[in-house]
Amino acid sequence: MDPRRDRSRPRASSRATRRPQPETWVSAVRRFAEEEVERAAIGPGWKRRLLYEVRRTPELLRRAEIDPLPRRPEDVRAAHILGMKQRLPWSPAMFSLHFAALKRFLRWAKNPLAADRAVWAVPSGFLSRRRWLAPDQIVRLYRSARGPERILVALEGFNGLRRVEVLRLRLRDLDFERRRLRVLGKGRHGGKWRMLPMFTETARVLSSLRSGPDPSVAVLPLSRSGADLVLHRAAERAGFPGIGLTVSHHDLRRTFGRLAHKAGMDLVQLKNLYGHTSLDQTVHYIGLDEDEMRAGLDRLASMMRPMLASR
Repeated sequence: MDPRRDRSRPRASSRATRRPQPETWVSAVRRFAEEEVERAAIGPGWKRRLLYEVRRTPELLRRAEIDPLPRRPEDVRAAHILGMKQRLPWSPAMFSLHFAALKRFLRWAKNPLAADRAVWAVPSGFLSRRRWLAPDQIVRLYRSARGPERILVALEGFNGLRRVEVLRLRLRDLDFERRRLRVLGKGRHGGKWRMLPMFTETARVLSSLRSGPDPSVAVLPLSRSGADLVLHRAAERAGFPGIGLTVSHHDLRRTFGRLAHKAGMDLVQLKNLYGHTSLDQTVHYIGLDEDEMRAGLDRLASMMRPMLASR
């Protein structure tokens, strides 16, 4: 009998032995959620946000045009972190949130980069940047903006809307006859509605949207990161990076309030336009408390100057 046909011999498996697949970023995040995040002593909302920030890191790296992209958390290098810090527009809050989440993920993955303090340090001057624009700067930004950029700058810089309020705005919320905006405030499950008068230039730039076929269409169909990029492009057109000036959505909102108050708007009216819960919040928001302290120090200096000058 041909031994090759001897069926009594054990046969090799017809299927090739499957090798374990190398872990990907997605599978690592899944394990991170099970082993680390679910056991963390933080609320469910923060757990969801932590995982969201970690999941979107590869997309942020693609947007920053950093090669090669890491396939696993163990592959992340200092160049990836520094590239994201330098090439993407960050507000202070988003910067702190994203990089804290990413560092925790890398620590869980035993990437030694998580312990490198220099890599995670806040860029010099980042948190000390200006909180509002001068009148000529907001005009320069607006004139340099194009299309959706101009609509965004008008709604935030001339009407004081939050980014989330701009993104929630629908065509049906634009009342051109009464020149009003119907705005849904912030809140995870939907905030409070308020009616706001349109600033003249805001009404003009929105006038092209009068004849929209579907009233439920968003005025600016963008994600939060998409809105960040739109503002970043407008700032680049205005030449702000060349003078070391960065602009966030809240900078535009604060600028609106500060300029409106200087033009004579009552603080109660400004509080209602902002959707704030207290006047103290509005006063702090537009820097009036800091202005008063500075003015007080100047008065003290004037009083003390003669005595300090005498010997």
